[in-house]
This record gives sequence, structure tokens and C-alpha cells, in this order.
Amino acid sequence: MNFMTENSHMIVTAAANMFARYGYSKTTMGDIAAEAGVARQTIYNAFSGKEEILRAVCRKEGEDTYAAVMAAWADAEAISEKLDAFHLFGPIRWFEAVRATPDWAVLMDGLNKISSEEMSVISHQWRAAITEMLQADTPQGTAASLSLHDIVDFFYSTSLNAKYGVDDITQLRARLATIKVATLVLLQESSAVHPAASDHMSP
Repeated sequence: MNFMTENSHMIVTAAANMFARYGYSKTTMGDIAAEAGVARQTIYNAFSGKEEILRAVCRKEGEDTYAAVMAAWADAEAISEKLDAFHLFGPIRWFEAVRATPDWAVLMDGLNKISSEEMSVISHQWRAAITEMLQADTPQGTAASLSLHDIVDFFYSTSLNAKYGVDDITQLRARLATIKVATLVLLQESSAVHPAASDHMSP
């Protein structure tokens, strides 16, 4: 990763393992140092504390997710497959990883506190990528009442927020499936004057 030294990368990987195994609140800097095979001072040379490490873990996860989705999109043809890939490597994978953490509620609280510093960059990157993907796979020209920007905003925002209020992964998958179908319908309506577009949008 271009923003990390080799030591920093090892520390972040070790921290991710420790957070998943013991939870964020119970993991100490000593635990992370032992897992990474470095001295505690090495960690403090790279990070100011555990919160900064958590931020780096989130950033790394975001980059890994982006790379996985881009690889899946390269192999997919239909828009529906690409929307599924975003859900699989994004909301579904993240939900499963967080829920597998012992104190996932505390971890989510910590993530929410730092999300304002990271979310704008991540959001811009994803919105641009989804827009570019849809522009490449659908004809140009949308209905005056609904722009591609509106559709991308709907898909991205609702997909990201789908995790709230669900009890389990089955409920999340069902909610995301509904979001995908709704997005495909919106795309079909916005390009209704171009029937060929429907060839790429099968649910």
C-alpha cells in the first residue's frame, strides 16, 4: 500500500487480526505488537494510538474492497452482476466481518466516530466508479426527471445504510436484493427511449 511503510502494513494487518479475534476495546497495543512481531515503540513510531490504527485498518479494508470489486467488474458483463459484486464485497462482507467481532457494537461506535474523516474520500471514489460503470454500460441520455447522478446516489446511499436495523445476514441480503432491483428499474426508466439498454440490466 502506497501510504504505508512495510512496518506500518504489518502493524495494520496484525491489528485487524486482533480486533477480529478479541474486539477493539479489549485489544491492547501490546497485543498488536506481539501479533506483528515488533516492539511497542515501533508501533508508536508509526501511529499515535489505537484509534489511528483503527482508522488505518478501515482505510486498508476500503482499498481492498475497491480492488476486489474492480476485479469482479472486469469479469462481469451485465449491470446486475456488477451491482451484486458491489454488494457482496462491500456491505455483505463488511457486515459479516464486523458481526464476527466480539464487541462489534463498540467497534461500530468507534468507526462512526472516525467515519467523518474518511467517508468523504471513500464516498467520492465509489460514486465516481459506479457512475463510470453505468455510463459505460447504458446508453447516454436520461429522462429529464431522473439523472444518472440521482440513481447512483440512491444505489450507493441505500446500499451503505442497508445494514442498519437488520437482525442477520439473511435480512441484509434481502434488503440489498430489493435495492438492486429498484436500481435496475430506475435505470430502465431513465433510458426507456433506448430499448437496447435492457439487454445489460437483467436482474
